[in-house]
Amino acid sequence: MIRALTPLFVLLAAFQGGQAQTRNTHPDAQWFPEAAFGLFLHFDPASVKGINIGWSDIPGRKIAAHKEKFTPEEVQRIVRDSDYNLEGKPWPVTPNQYWALAKEFNPTKYDPDNWLKAAKAAGFEYAVLTTKHHNGFALWPSKFGGFNTANYMGGRDLVKEYVEACRRNGMKVGLYFSGPDWHFDRDWNNFLYHGSEHPEIPALDADLKPRTIVHTAAETAAHQKAYAEMVRGQVEELLTSYGKIDVLWFDGKPSIPNADQVISVERIRELQPGIVINPRLHGHGDYITYERTLATAKKATEWAEFCNTWTNNWSYVPQPYRANGYVLGQLAQSRALGVNYLLGIGPMPSGELEPAAYANMAVVAKWMAENGDAIKKAGPLPDSEEASVPATGRGTTRYLFALPEFAGNSPYEKDMVPPGDVTLTLRHVGIPISVTLLRDGSKVPFTFEAGTLSVKVPAAVRTKLPDVVRVELPRS
Repeated sequence: MIRALTPLFVLLAAFQGGQAQTRNTHPDAQWFPEAAFGLFLHFDPASVKGINIGWSDIPGRKIAAHKEKFTPEEVQRIVRDSDYNLEGKPWPVTPNQYWALAKEFNPTKYDPDNWLKAAKAAGFEYAVLTTKHHNGFALWPSKFGGFNTANYMGGRDLVKEYVEACRRNGMKVGLYFSGPDWHFDRDWNNFLYHGSEHPEIPALDADLKPRTIVHTAAETAAHQKAYAEMVRGQVEELLTSYGKIDVLWFDGKPSIPNADQVISVERIRELQPGIVINPRLHGHGDYITYERTLATAKKATEWAEFCNTWTNNWSYVPQPYRANGYVLGQLAQSRALGVNYLLGIGPMPSGELEPAAYANMAVVAKWMAENGDAIKKAGPLPDSEEASVPATGRGTTRYLFALPEFAGNSPYEKDMVPPGDVTLTLRHVGIPISVTLLRDGSKVPFTFEAGTLSVKVPAAVRTKLPDVVRVELPRS
């Protein structure tokens, strides 16, 4: 007899970075490095309660300092620890309570056309929808797993509606899929945040009570076989049911032996020859991924993507949006390094986006209409050139980004530092032909000495968004 418990750290064998070793050379995949801007959409029954997708039912996130022994009171505190109760708020849900939200999940106003029309106008080129997050609810009527819209919502296929809306709005189609499935693995999984494991802290079941179930080796082997078949079956459904899919965005490995071989890259390419795959299942993929932090200062030599959120959470949680100056600043920083920027939001339980989402997209759309050439039609500077700020270039044109500043590294507009005079430099270039603001073509004062261009952008022309200076250089 063995106790087969899966610690959640197995989930986070997902990659922060990863290796782009299998870059797809198919013509249909070559759009990716120039796409620049993607929309990440997290949606599942968590929206019903307005809690973070996936992780709201996992205690122990803020573990106490490591000790040789915990008192019973400390164990209880650690088990129930989370961002929520540390703030004096009630514990949101247990895993079983999270899964029960599927009974209330009925997005009657789900209309991805509305989201994607606004996103396209704002300059997004591709979208990625969470078809199934870690808690296991699949947004399509899958024949596998038993926890999806075939059992709820009358079999409605939310993935199909999303894919069709992407195509109508000229967006590349991305599908997120979680290898970890806590619902399918519920009788084996230890529902304690990774890193919290300790002899004094019991493994937790789906009610966040000490787990008592004991499995035989044969039971565990049968479960792992069924788990692999479920993951493979669901991925193949996604790749064969909806026509051409442009991006497959894995998020972690199923907690079984040889997890990266549940479905091979070769099989995925057989089903979708032109697809682009991230490295979070196989350990290698078509591009590198960065999450929450753009953990590099070097220009990308491989295809790469940086994902972050427009609020503080991936899914719908009622909370403020981060300043558009901050978000567009991250977009500029990403593109200066040759990295795509995947920006996350989540629909409300009705299936609608918040009014604030559309308002922010409208701001981004206006900025992109005026400054999009610096994002969409440009890449990193030549290796021979250096800039004091994020900068992109194309041909003999250079774009220098004067980014907003925020007090205390806050991403919110209330903490924005009033824009002041700023001097931008570009080194190892020739005497410029012109230096102007990209948004309106107005001239900007500059000096040039010994191959260094210095551009002074006065406070009077600064805005709350990145201000872009266009520099026209002579042909060499």
